[in-house]
Amino acid sequence: MEPTNAAGDLGQHRVGPDLLEKLLDYVQTHVRGCLGVGLTAAGERPRPLVTIGIATQLDAWQWHAGTGPTTHTVSAQEPTVSPDITQDERWPELAERVRTLTDVASQVAVMTASGSWDDEGPVVLSVYLDHEPTPHDLQGVEGIEPVLATAAALVEHYSTEALRADQLIKMVQHRRTIEQAKGLVMGELGCAAPEAFNALVRASQRFNVKLRELTVALVELVTDTPAENTTDELLAPYAAEPSPPERPSAAARQAAKDTWLALRSGRS
Repeated sequence: MEPTNAAGDLGQHRVGPDLLEKLLDYVQTHVRGCLGVGLTAAGERPRPLVTIGIATQLDAWQWHAGTGPTTHTVSAQEPTVSPDITQDERWPELAERVRTLTDVASQVAVMTASGSWDDEGPVVLSVYLDHEPTPHDLQGVEGIEPVLATAAALVEHYSTEALRADQLIKMVQHRRTIEQAKGLVMGELGCAAPEAFNALVRASQRFNVKLRELTVALVELVTDTPAENTTDELLAPYAAEPSPPERPSAAARQAAKDTWLALRSGRS
């Protein structure tokens, strides 16, 4: 039998809104005081993928108005936190919008985060709370965001296929390695996340190696330690045993060396 937990049976699902809804339900159930959760594909034409609670109204309004913490997260390429958006002077229009909702608490905090899976643009996660976010809340969102962004990417590209939990776990692990490699490039070039990601994509295309192979090889080259696979708490019950990370090919390792040399020379 497939394992189950509080999030429900994730053993196998048609890759679509049902998978995202289960994941968002998990967030709302396990994050204290959660008023709503939203997931948006913030490409050239942003569109909500799945929203629950007050995120259904507030996320849609922000993307339509072009203002608020969700749009700020995309433009600034950084997580955004507001202890209470009803009092936040950065987005007075949003504060007024929240006050018109009759089913919300007197205080509405929000945390947003984004991550890029490929060159299609970022996926933005928004989490609304009835209290000021604590370090524990922030850590929880940071942990779940890769799972949600990966699931969203799968919905976009594999909407007609069935997905096993172990496949989702592998996708999350690959994405985390990509994010780690992005961080290395950002630190070396002093650039923003989109520029770092584009540099990796260009290198992958230039050397004709898979992006995930290149990033694993780059992380291992720069840190001088083997890349390790980690499993999120949400998906841990479905990982029968830890899967070893994919070993990069010789071509990928050479590409990583050439890429890092070029980055350090400022020729990315």
